[in-house]
Amino acid sequence: MSELDRLHEIIHSLSPQQIRALLTLLVPPKAIGNDEFAHRLAEAPEEEVDDETIDRILAAEAEQGENISHGELKRQLGL
Repeated sequence: MSELDRLHEIIHSLSPQQIRALLTLLVPPKAIGNDEFAHRLAEAPEEEVDDETIDRILAAEAEQGENISHGELKRQLGL
């Protein structure tokens, strides 16, 4: 079996998510302008974050020595 045949076999066995990840590695990104970046950012789905994850993020930020105001901390905690 040639290397090309082996590669085809591997690709055919990948899930759609794995194929997208592989393409990300193989195809260099095209430069985009600010307007296109803003459009893509606006269209991106908002990430769902649970309370435990928020607590861990805030703790990690505090460990790094980041300073936030009392008001910002209350805002981030939803108080």
